[in-house]
Amino acid sequence: MRRSLASETAAVLVLLIPIVAVAVFAAQLAPVPSNATDRARAGDVVALVNDAPIRSNDVEAAMNTIVPLTSYHQSVKPEKLTELRGRALDGLIDEELRYQEAVRTNVRVAGAEIEQALARAKKGYRDEQEFEKARRASGATLPEIRASILRALMMQRVSEESVVAKCRVTEADAAAFYRENTPRFLLPEQLRVSLITIGVDRSAGPPEWKRARQKARDLARRIAAGASFDAIAREHSSDESRLKGGDLGFVHRGQLIEEFERALKDVTPGHVTPVVQTIFGFHLLRLAEMRPPAQKSFADVKATIVRDLTETRCKQAADAWTKSLRARARIVIVGGDEAVRRTASAAPGK
Repeated sequence: MRRSLASETAAVLVLLIPIVAVAVFAAQLAPVPSNATDRARAGDVVALVNDAPIRSNDVEAAMNTIVPLTSYHQSVKPEKLTELRGRALDGLIDEELRYQEAVRTNVRVAGAEIEQALARAKKGYRDEQEFEKARRASGATLPEIRASILRALMMQRVSEESVVAKCRVTEADAAAFYRENTPRFLLPEQLRVSLITIGVDRSAGPPEWKRARQKARDLARRIAAGASFDAIAREHSSDESRLKGGDLGFVHRGQLIEEFERALKDVTPGHVTPVVQTIFGFHLLRLAEMRPPAQKSFADVKATIVRDLTETRCKQAADAWTKSLRARARIVIVGGDEAVRRTASAAPGK
């Protein structure tokens, strides 16, 4: 089944619209950075994009959305901060170019669309009072918020027009890819394995390891004498799979740890391995079933191929579009840290 235009567009926008534009509005209710309607803000000019200024405050706002996502709330090294600041500036430059392209191509957005987007944003808050509290704390006025929404919708619209049409994938495209890459869709041999684990703490002394080994050997003898592997797993195994009688389900060759792979190499279905020792303790494995390699049909993988090809084409189309916008633009880095200027000016597509 092919993806809808809406889903394709969503994938494209993830690639095209920088996180600063979404996060600053949604999380902080501040105007989108480098907004042409908000040039009076304080801050040194760090870049000119076709004479439109990007200020240091714009970069700091962008950094506030980037750093938490990359640092996991830990301190960030100075050289990493410099790299991220360069990325933030680079994203703002690309955003400004897309906005200017939307203006140049006379993209129109109806007032009703802006109000609908604003209403959706408000739904992220408990009530109107909470929204207003967040708005006031951000320092953004409602006209500024509407201007930010207008700007984002204009960039979305021009992105759709410039990129989405170039990354459509037809069923014929997907079928051709399948024919050319058939080995990639071979399902490898699968094993259905059950496990019993007699766990030992890695810091335990030799006596504990010796007792665990002896217990595993005793259980192996009971199973060889006809006892139920599933029942013994439920009663004695320390692995979570004991709740299912030790059943791990189907796994591929090479998916298990090395000790298990070696033990299962020459085992036939219905048989149990000798006791296997690992850093976790001692184990018994039963090979319940084997499935030979099988070729997935085109019908099985069509949706995945269409998705992956669409994402690849959209990324390529988006990169090419950004490169073309930059090629026609006059971009001057005029302020900020020298290392930041070097990082931004070295970004792909410039």
